[in-house]
Amino acid sequence: MSIRRSSYIPKLLAYQKTTLQASLVTSSSSRRNSSSASSSSLEPDYIHTLLQNEELSRDDAINELRWITQEVKATAQRMIAKGKMPAIEEDSISEMVQRRSRGEPIQYILGSTDFGPLTIQCRRPVLIPRPETAYLTEKLSSYILSLIPPLTSRDRPKQPLSILDLCSGTGCIGLLLGKLNPLSTVTGIDNSPVAVQLGMINSRDLKLSDRVKFKYGNLSKDPKLLLSSNAESKGKYGLIISNPPYIPFHEYQKLPKSVKDFESPSALLGDGLNEKQGKGLKYYERISEISPDLLIDKKVLEMNGWNSNIPRLALEIGQNQSKDVIEILESNPMIGKTEIWKDQFGVERMILAWSK
Repeated sequence: MSIRRSSYIPKLLAYQKTTLQASLVTSSSSRRNSSSASSSSLEPDYIHTLLQNEELSRDDAINELRWITQEVKATAQRMIAKGKMPAIEEDSISEMVQRRSRGEPIQYILGSTDFGPLTIQCRRPVLIPRPETAYLTEKLSSYILSLIPPLTSRDRPKQPLSILDLCSGTGCIGLLLGKLNPLSTVTGIDNSPVAVQLGMINSRDLKLSDRVKFKYGNLSKDPKLLLSSNAESKGKYGLIISNPPYIPFHEYQKLPKSVKDFESPSALLGDGLNEKQGKGLKYYERISEISPDLLIDKKVLEMNGWNSNIPRLALEIGQNQSKDVIEILESNPMIGKTEIWKDQFGVERMILAWSK
């Protein structure tokens, strides 16, 4: 009797799960059909509500309503797959539309954004990845890959290129470099515990946790605390990348509501929260100052098989900051050459620097 019962329970549980899922699909489908018809009839009202956000044009509102609707439907499907009853679509859409009408960024509402070929999770108030940053990261990745000899060459690198991503935020830059460059490891560092946790989540979800890691760190502290656990390089790195805070206070005041009211001021203000007169250069000065403590010696990098044309610093900059940042870097005794890269819109957006 006990044998029959023990063999029966798994079948019963499997049947119950299948029945529950079928019930959910039927119930949800019925609700969805009714809700979809209702949502369609409410579309003009939704668009009218979205247009209360002065940053949106009518075309923006139409596109964003479509994205919101797609996300609500996708969320419902994921819940059904887990055997859970999803919320009524009309209620979810309405709630998201209201949030967007008040200025909240669409990336926070949807919970993610595209970054090159990656989908990066976004959480308020961590800085939202920008398309200009993705463009430059892909360009940097292509440049690094162009310096690696073919698979059959005996001159291929003996060690991965160790990359330090300072002010890592969501982790988007380090994750994209790690994804596109299999011969690399990345350590992302941020002084926001929320950002560090989000970077870890993104690394896990993108299945890059073995090569792209995140930890808490503060640039104002001893730079030794920023070193990696790599014993062979004494914890130092071949390349430092960063999209640091760089906006001066007078420009910060002019930012749109969707940025200033939702994204962290500490991730935007380049002179800190209390300095009102600076030019947004504090982080570049600090990165240049500590870079000799963080970068592997050029000869060691070459012994590991990495071309001397590998840049040592790749720093994203704000508009009209290229001259000042180059002056900061050229005062660094280990820097020999600098170069300005423009983004896809023709704006000077990144400074690269090489060792002497």
